[in-house]
Amino acid sequence: MAAMLPCSYSKLFAFWANSTMRRETTVEDYRKVFAAFAEFVRGKKIASISRMDVLCFRDSLVARGQHPTTVIRKIGILKTLFRVARDYELLSANPAEQIRTVHTARQKARVAFSPEDLARIFNSPIYSDHYRSVAGGKDACYWLPLLALFTGARLEELAQLLVDDVRPAKDLGWYINISDEAAHSQLKNAASRRRIPLHRTLIDCGFLDYTQSMRDGHFLFPALKPNPRHKRGGYFSSFFSSYLRKRVRITDTRKVFHSFRHTFKDICRRAGIDEAVHDAMTGHTAPHAGRRYGNEHYPLEPLFIAIEQFDIQGLDLSHLHIHPSSVRLAKNDTRAIGAYYGIVVAFCWTRGNVQTAEPCVFARCRDAEAVFSIHDNAVVAGAFPFSKQVLVQAWIEIHREELIANWENGKTDGDFFRIDPLR
Repeated sequence: MAAMLPCSYSKLFAFWANSTMRRETTVEDYRKVFAAFAEFVRGKKIASISRMDVLCFRDSLVARGQHPTTVIRKIGILKTLFRVARDYELLSANPAEQIRTVHTARQKARVAFSPEDLARIFNSPIYSDHYRSVAGGKDACYWLPLLALFTGARLEELAQLLVDDVRPAKDLGWYINISDEAAHSQLKNAASRRRIPLHRTLIDCGFLDYTQSMRDGHFLFPALKPNPRHKRGGYFSSFFSSYLRKRVRITDTRKVFHSFRHTFKDICRRAGIDEAVHDAMTGHTAPHAGRRYGNEHYPLEPLFIAIEQFDIQGLDLSHLHIHPSSVRLAKNDTRAIGAYYGIVVAFCWTRGNVQTAEPCVFARCRDAEAVFSIHDNAVVAGAFPFSKQVLVQAWIEIHREELIANWENGKTDGDFFRIDPLR
């Protein structure tokens, strides 16, 4: 139900609302704040509203325990509306200009999950007993927490994804495209338009398999139902909070779905990922003017390099893997020994030692990577398209003795020799 406004306030609100196109939820938020202010000043004539009225309203919000950020937002809404009033000569000056907000010591509203919390979440019934709640959007209740943990994206950004928003990047891998291009899409701000690489764990858990099983052009999580405010993640948010408390037994009310976003930022900082890079992945507004120059999107390559550094210490998700663990290696951790049919083959080598105890060859083809045993051709890690896998295995079969000699010759100093390609 829309908040009611006195007549003169309603007129001013209409001036603001009609000045440009705005989302329905934004209009309703502004209406509620303006109605609360009108009630607080008892319908005082707009021309008579003073700075003291706004200060007293601010103090009443603080006294009711509202978070300073919420108070700042509400005073900002009044400032915007009174700016319109001044433009239309309903006020001679803006009474909400330069109103400071009193910051009081307060417990942080949202906190990150601990490694123990994450272990409990990803070993709970959704992940151990194939529990799929209708309220949680069925498969969405499995994928949304994993995606949030490894992308840092907001719930609504993930809930409104289309199948086509999961895209390949040549020679890099797969990423999620977050935008407001579709009619249903809503983003917090311009910085929210971004691309986030898929972490290898998501691929190991079968996220690409899930995506490819869905119909192009449709929602990635079609079982999610929008709430009355048209938020596709609205009902899921309520489901997940209840699930955390009742099924996972995480009782700290500061820990909610948004805590995955805090967790992502904490892990990025611990991994030494540059702030500008993890801001680009989370869609945080750049604090420095220099960062706002350049193309609309942050370059993909540094994002893919950063996501390879993203490692959650102490969390084992191997029970969720449906593919052998991916093996994304930095280019300086490999020594190429051959190339054919779009495949680069190499030994895994770094810091004076090979990275595997047994003779193995590393193969990369477009966005696929895998490690093959030289002794028996078996795929020991990663995943490769079958048509390319056959070519690598045939090459190993032909050159097995040569590969073993090459391995033994160069494993201490990385001085490997080239081997003829498959012809």
